[in-house]
Amino acid sequence: MKEFFFLAGMQRSGATILSAILNQNPDVWVSPASPLFRMMFTQTQSHNELENIDYNRSAAIDDTIATIPHAFYQDKSAKYIIDKNLNWPSPQGVEIIAKYITKNVKFICPVRNVIDILVSFDTIINAHPDSKNNQMDEQVLASTLPDKPLADRRADFLMRQDKDIQLSLQFMKHATIPEFRHLFHFVEYDDLTTNPEREIDKIYDFLAIEKYNHKFENIEDRSGISEDSITKIKNLHTIRPNLQKVSRKPEEVLLPQTIARYSNLEFWRNI
Repeated sequence: MKEFFFLAGMQRSGATILSAILNQNPDVWVSPASPLFRMMFTQTQSHNELENIDYNRSAAIDDTIATIPHAFYQDKSAKYIIDKNLNWPSPQGVEIIAKYITKNVKFICPVRNVIDILVSFDTIINAHPDSKNNQMDEQVLASTLPDKPLADRRADFLMRQDKDIQLSLQFMKHATIPEFRHLFHFVEYDDLTTNPEREIDKIYDFLAIEKYNHKFENIEDRSGISEDSITKIKNLHTIRPNLQKVSRKPEEVLLPQTIARYSNLEFWRNI
């Protein structure tokens, strides 16, 4: 029987390379961004269907939903599945996990300075000429005022309440509730790149599973994730073979007022 854990956390915070490292262990499979959460959430709505109201089969519906994770990962031989979706730490996600998957709820959350995430998006877009006409910038240009440089307009767009960065922050803040703190393990991007062995050991301790002798050079991504992203941003998930932090100074990319607005949002360092 497979054991399930969950990868949430923030964009541009090392989740892909963390997954590539953990996937060196044949007993572990870390997925790319996964549809499992939405699949299971959608099926929970079956309880409200007219056919079930007329003839209640809620127990059978629950039993069926509980089979979905195992059916979804039946092609994986790993004992430990780490499913990636930023929605898992949401109230709906926690409820689904506890009711249908496991009572041993554990979230691995890659995190990073929010300002560095915003700078990273600007860097990856400008790194390749084919990324210039990307889907995100189309939305930025259509929905923000042209009163500041494009990098700052991107930052404002990415920090909207309905976008992934804010959603991740909102969901991960459940860790500030004392009775939920033990469910979360935060992996700082800077710590992962400077001392990967220590950070990987911490993850194994958190999951309480047997450790593996990982390699931190010539890292390969075996997940099969497509680089043909719907965002049209090139190399969005490409990892470097060796761990290193390569980033620009925020002052080189963003206006001072943008930096001030999105600084000091890293709540996990105070819990």
